Amino acid sequence: MTDSDKVLEEFKELFSVIKLCYQCGTCAGGCPVFKQNTQFNPRRIMEKLLLGNYSENIIDEQQIWYCTTCYTCSVRCPQGIDIGHVITEIKNLAVKMNNVPPGIIAEMKSIIETGFTAAISQSILNKREKLGLPELPKADHNEVQKLLEVTGVSDRINQLANLKEDV
Repeated sequence: MTDSDKVLEEFKELFSVIKLCYQCGTCAGGCPVFKQNTQFNPRRIMEKLLLGNYSENIIDEQQIWYCTTCYTCSVRCPQGIDIGHVITEIKNLAVKMNNVPPGIIAEMKSIIETGFTAAISQSILNKREKLGLPELPKADHNEVQKLLEVTGVSDRINQLANLKEDV
């Protein structure tokens, strides 16, 4: 059994939860991402899974990365399906398949290096000062780095970054 086959077997295990979905659309109706970008549709993701589309195609789709993990879909689901968790599991499987968008890798590298997903520019700091807003807290990125190193996230992000560079 190849690594790809193992990942797809894990993917099929999600079906015991997914099969409860009767496609009412409540998840999409409450999704703040779907309201802004109809390319991301949690109901469509669940539909593909229900139809047995366990191929790597769903893992390859970039739409899964649009999910902000707000869990509105999970809270509102009348069947009690934790759709946010299902999408997170799909993301985890995508990582195992080395399919992570470059932007996500860049954000993770920034978190490792600075503790933030994006650098805070001097112009932002100046605007905050003019508006009378308090100074932003400084991130203790050493603590973040330790956590990411212990969990193996740092190594995995570096592996993914190197794979993307080789392509």
